[in-house]
Amino acid sequence: MSLRLRPRLALLALGLATLACSTVLPPRPEITWDSDPAAVVLQATNCCGFVPYEVALNYIPDATLWGDGRLVWVAYDPDGQRRVLEGRLAPDEQRAFLDRIAAAGFFGWNSNYGDYSVTDLASRCLAVRLTATRHQVCEYYRGAPAAFHALYTAAAQGAGAAGADFIPERGYVTAYPLTGVDPAALTVRLWPSDAGFTLAEAQGGRWAEGAALRAAWEAVNAGHWSHALQDGETYYRLTVQVPGLSQSAPPEK
Repeated sequence: MSLRLRPRLALLALGLATLACSTVLPPRPEITWDSDPAAVVLQATNCCGFVPYEVALNYIPDATLWGDGRLVWVAYDPDGQRRVLEGRLAPDEQRAFLDRIAAAGFFGWNSNYGDYSVTDLASRCLAVRLTATRHQVCEYYRGAPAAFHALYTAAAQGAGAAGADFIPERGYVTAYPLTGVDPAALTVRLWPSDAGFTLAEAQGGRWAEGAALRAAWEAVNAGHWSHALQDGETYYRLTVQVPGLSQSAPPEK
């Protein structure tokens, strides 16, 4: 082998080794984050595709983790009833979960995966915001790495946190009258007499607290399609947008 060829081969070998490392080993950013209680560190969403407008307004991300370890996630039963849970991860638990995400290769995955042979679906997305970097991975129908589904499921099940029912203190309630619907086909709840306003007065949307918000929150969690609220002679479906939590933010206060 000529002496002139050896340096070239050495450089080529070094380049191939560097490429192999960058291909095999995913980025592993430092696991630090903004600890501000208002800073969203992780969010898992699966909305909304081709659905009625009210469904999109009622949607709450499958999981949201804030900088102080507060975590809100959503569980659904087979009948479509929703339960919104709230828990907390200690700093070491939060760090361990974020490190698990990084170790899986998340920060080296593509931003989008998809099979567009089907239409009108929602994209499932997992977004992580660290001090040094932020990254979001979305999947439309299928195509993302298998580890993506495991991480998404773990987040959507509370990442190991103990959960209690989340009850909002304030929410933006909008009422939608139902016409041409057989009440016998619905599970009907009565709008409370102490709500402070009628559902007719909420057709344009209004802020609610106390008994009104509790009744509205229970109604939207019971399921969109088969449940309704009755106020007087009229039946309604509702939306409740919770500031800082709902994917569709309510109007400014």
